[in-house]
Amino acid sequence: MIGSDSSRGQAYALEGTIAATILLVAFLVAAQSAVVAPVTEDPDRATQSQLQQETRDALVVAAGEGDLSATVRSWHDDASTWADDAEPGESAFYGADRPPADGDSERTYSPDAFAERSTLGAILEARFGAEDRRYNVEIVADEGNDGATLVDQGTPSAEAVTATYVVTLHDDDRLTAEGNRIGLERAYEDQGYPIAPADDARSVYALVEVRVTVW
Repeated sequence: MIGSDSSRGQAYALEGTIAATILLVAFLVAAQSAVVAPVTEDPDRATQSQLQQETRDALVVAAGEGDLSATVRSWHDDASTWADDAEPGESAFYGADRPPADGDSERTYSPDAFAERSTLGAILEARFGAEDRRYNVEIVADEGNDGATLVDQGTPSAEAVTATYVVTLHDDDRLTAEGNRIGLERAYEDQGYPIAPADDARSVYALVEVRVTVW
């Protein structure tokens, strides 16, 4: 009787040890998985992150040189002075050499023309054009109600990345296009400048978002 109780006790002890061992092994495997899993990174996601950072850097550099504001204000009242296919008196961004993008009325730039006219364009073409990447450049103001496409290279792919930078236009700013240095509000009223003045009375004419999409 005593021997039987002793054997039963040893069996219970052994079962307990085995169960504890199984639990410990399971815990260690789970812990190891939790540590190793984050090390694996999606190469496509890493590439997109780098692409977005480079796009943002291009905007920051251009803004630091005052180029973004100048580019947004580079509006001319007669595109026929440089574009053979433009109608006399057709307003456009200065040097824009391509037809409007779908849904827009303003002429657009080719990548080469935009690079010639702006620091932002030069950076984008040097960085992304060399890799056969495409990019679109847009300006948006008044919560999306005003704006225009500056560069249109088609419909972005699903892997496209976008970076933006907000430019402040002031009431006393003037257009920067050669031979057309008039005030912004007058340009809006008389020449079809695509950025309307802000509704509230203040020293800011408008906040304009420069948006670059790369793919």
